[in-house]
Parts: sequence; structure tokens; C-alpha cells
Amino acid sequence: MNFFEKIKLKDFRNFKEFTINFNNKCNVIIGPNGSGKTNLLESVSLFEKGRGFRKDFFKNMINNEEKKDKFFINCTFTTLKNNLDLMLSCELNKEKLIKKLLVNGSNSKESVQYFEKLYSIIWFLPEMESLFLGSPSLRRNFFDRLIYGVNKDYLTLLNNYKKKILERNRILKKTNYDENWIYQVENEISDYGLQIYSRRAKHIEILNSQIKSLQIIDKDAQNFELRINDNFLSNQKNTELDFKSEYLLKLKNSRNYDAIIGGCKMGPHKSDIHGFHLRKKLSLVFCSTGQQKAIILLIIIAQSKYLINSLNRQPIVLLDEICSHLDKHNRKILLELINSLDIQSFVTGTEKNFFSFLSTKASYYYIH
Repeated sequence: MNFFEKIKLKDFRNFKEFTINFNNKCNVIIGPNGSGKTNLLESVSLFEKGRGFRKDFFKNMINNEEKKDKFFINCTFTTLKNNLDLMLSCELNKEKLIKKLLVNGSNSKESVQYFEKLYSIIWFLPEMESLFLGSPSLRRNFFDRLIYGVNKDYLTLLNNYKKKILERNRILKKTNYDENWIYQVENEISDYGLQIYSRRAKHIEILNSQIKSLQIIDKDAQNFELRINDNFLSNQKNTELDFKSEYLLKLKNSRNYDAIIGGCKMGPHKSDIHGFHLRKKLSLVFCSTGQQKAIILLIIIAQSKYLINSLNRQPIVLLDEICSHLDKHNRKILLELINSLDIQSFVTGTEKNFFSFLSTKASYYYIH
């Protein structure tokens, strides 16, 4: 089993120097608001690509009481074969702070990729309780992170797509632009866009299949279904070649509109992902808060099971303040996630009695 065993923080958020050892199962972190529980989880999330689950700037993560210019997160990552020494910090590069990761002292592409393939981090934050009530971007980001957990090159695909959208915007702002130039950019946009559409559709299909298999945990699981809502997709019934031709045509026809408004009026960045209750024929928006929280927990279990059984990849789950407003039914689902799956999990809360339903396998840590 792969897991984060020891974490040392230096000048990170509210921690000047802090060291903690974790077990490979459930780790419950208890402390008052402002003690740094979420900061500790954030330090783990930073080992995935990006700026962690808060998506904050690195300069804001530095504890600068003593005018420090960087933070350090040192970690022992245990695997069946060996232990990896991880050192994560930020450094100045062209007047911009960037993240730097060393694996056993090396920042080579091969070393980092080896580490990244050993695990996948999944997180639940309090604001995700309203996942199906929030903005489409909140849902897209959530599901895109799940896809990244399966395909580690997916983030590169998303970034390439965004870069081409921005390049097209710059071209459209010019009074006169080269038709061949913008056609080439739009051709690349359509290629990237179709790949994103395809990967999202495939992963939604995987999650739906996995969720239906969880009826033993939640008998209502077979009634939930995730769907992609996209005007462009819903109108396409032709071949893949026609699909791309239509994509290019719509990009061309929207040039004047996009030049004025900015951005791009169509594409996977405009998609939405919704949950539906098939028996009630309702969007999850109209289901109870408990049902919405249940489906989010089921999605996390479905993702974890797929990673373990199909990819032999270790899911590591971060659950921040998960126990607030948790009813008896959802406690059962959470117990399945924590106790039945071979995963390392981190759970935070302000009081120990919130976790009285957990098994004795859980380890408790108090921070002040």
C-alpha cells in the first residue's frame, strides 16, 4: 500500500515548524477553527499538479512572520517496494513563484512521473456540499480532477486547450488577421476540444457503472446517473469527421461574437455535468441536501474502486469537515469509504464526538 507516512512543514501557512506521522488507514485531525487542520490537508494536496485544493498563490502559503521567501513540505511516502523522500517547496523563477518537487533528491521528469503514477488524491471540501447547486465551473473542475486521477496527461490537455483559446482571442482582436493562421489555431482547438469531450464522456460512463454497483451500500445508487449537458454535443448525431467539421464551422461563425465578448461561446469549457435521479425524474438540484451529499460520497467511492481495481493505483482521500450535517445514512456511506476500501484517508473536524461512529482503526491527532 502506498501512503503519506510522515510530513514536516516549515514556514507553511500558520506552521513555522510542524511534524506529524500518519498511518496508512484513517487519520482524524481534530482542532478548533483556525488551528491549521485544512492547511495540513492542503499540504498533502499540493503533491498533485497545480496549486492544491485552494488554488491559492504560493506567496500566500508562506508563513512570512520572519519575512521568509519560501515554504518547505518534506514527506516520507511509503510504498511496498521502498520509501520515497519528497521535498516540495516554491522558488522564484522569472519573478514568479513556482512549485518545485524533489523525489529522493531528484527533480528529473522520470523521478516525478514515477511518483505521480503511484497514487491519486481525491478531496472533499465543505463548499462541495453544494456541488450540484453551484456553478458549472465548480462541477467541471471536480470531474476534471477525477479524470486527471486516471489520466495524468489530462491536465496538459486542458492547459493546451486553454492556451489555444487565448491565442485565438488575441488574433481576433487584430483588425486584420491571417485566415490561415486562425484556421490553424481553430483546428487545434477542435482537436483538443474533441479529446476533452471524449475523455469526459468515457469517465462519466465509468462512474455511472461503478455507482450502480454500490447498491449494497446505498439501495438508491441505481437511480442516480451523471450526465453531460452541452448544447453542441446534444445536437451531434453524425460521424466523428462530421463532428469536427461542425465544430470548426461553429468556431468560424462565432468569430465576430467572440471578438466582441471575448472567450469562446462553445466548447467543453461551456459544458455542465449534472446528476439525475432516474426514478423521481429529477435533477439532483431538486433532491434533498442529504441525497446530494450521498451521491458525492458515492462518486468518491466509485472513483476509488476504479483506481484500485482497474488501474492498481492508490487513492488518497482528503475529507475536510465532512461530518457536518451528516445523517445516519451518509455515515454508513462514509464508513464504507473509510473502512472497507484499502485507502489512506484524512478527515478533519472540531470535536472528537463527531467521529464516534468510526471504527477503532482510526487514529486521532490533535492540533491547536
